[in-house]
Amino acid sequence: MASPLRGRAREDAILAAAVALVAEAGYERVSVDAIAARARASKATIYRKWPGKAPLIAEALRRQAEEATPEVADTGSLRGDLRYAVTAIVRALTGHAGGLSLVGLIEAVRGDATLRELVRDQIDRRGAADGVLIARRAAARGEDADPAQVSRALGVAVAQLFLATLLRGGPPGVEQQESLVDDVLLPLVMRGGGAGPAPAATAARVRSSAARPPARP
Repeated sequence: MASPLRGRAREDAILAAAVALVAEAGYERVSVDAIAARARASKATIYRKWPGKAPLIAEALRRQAEEATPEVADTGSLRGDLRYAVTAIVRALTGHAGGLSLVGLIEAVRGDATLRELVRDQIDRRGAADGVLIARRAAARGEDADPAQVSRALGVAVAQLFLATLLRGGPPGVEQQESLVDDVLLPLVMRGGGAGPAPAATAARVRSSAARPPARP
């Protein structure tokens, strides 16, 4: 019988193989056979731990969330922290640096309740925690932000960035990400509202960004 260390190492190899294959080919094209071959493990070994592909990918997502670098950086300003959070959301949606792409899992999420609940929980918990931390730091700097509104704003950012990435085939460019922060998130999170850029300037910036190819975070 394998020792616990060997057992965990073998699980890690299987999960890493699953993540790599999904990143390369997409969830629908990946089979348990392919995962077993890439990980140099038997299908029996995989099925002893996971009853199918969806639970295996769910475990990979869970591990990825646990091991991820904290998404909130103290940049010195509320705007900077929100800008950093938007960049982190883009990285999660696109599977930056070889991780699982949430956009790439859209079909799997629609068809599998376990994955759907895991992704929703990951987004909700992270948004709530990040919202509190961003607001607390803002308060310490003398910036007045509502923690609940920051969390809601991050949810709005996820929705807008997800749709834009899905429809464009890549994440929005830097200027569009900045427009999201300045025109949508900041006015939403500031207690009593806030003033964003003039509409004409915003429209010009969005048109200019839309004309450029998608930018990678």
